[in-house]
Amino acid sequence: MKFRDKRNNEIKEAYAIEIRDKKAYIKFVENGKQYAYYEDNIEIIKPLKEQSKREPFKIYKLKKRCYRCHKDTTIYTYIVFNDGTNENVEYPWDKKRLLKNQNIIAHLQDPSIEYYGLLVIGDDERLDALIMNHYSDRIKVKYSKTQGRSYPMNLCEHCGAQQGWYFIYHEINELIKDMKEIPFEDI
Repeated sequence: MKFRDKRNNEIKEAYAIEIRDKKAYIKFVENGKQYAYYEDNIEIIKPLKEQSKREPFKIYKLKKRCYRCHKDTTIYTYIVFNDGTNENVEYPWDKKRLLKNQNIIAHLQDPSIEYYGLLVIGDDERLDALIMNHYSDRIKVKYSKTQGRSYPMNLCEHCGAQQGWYFIYHEINELIKDMKEIPFEDI
């Protein structure tokens, strides 16, 4: 089983996790030492197959040109509504619903995109953990000087450059605005 250490956003593999008295006691190997964590400092990651059948988790795949090496690289992200439902945003895009939670201030500051009411990789810790679990070789927690925080980012498959939130969010906004479909896979 896996868990995320919220203090450093690391995902770790555990042999066993036992919760008692607001603490999580974790063994990393069968007969190994038990380590105590405060329960609030960890998040147990459920395997993807345990997700609700009525809410399949979609991972969208898009090609994007890397800013550093200028080669096309594959970007993996979820796209969910930013209205508290965490429902997948699906094609044909529901622009009316996406505009209902639009970030109007951001749009006024940068009218080049709509700033639809949606979340992508780096916006939701639970979904970030799920996507990182599935693409652990391509998505890593990295620090962004622009946002002043660490969050999961896609890495260029050619040069390893970080593909940050803004560029992914911008690209998805453009595709939705132009009513273009984005390939995905259910997991």
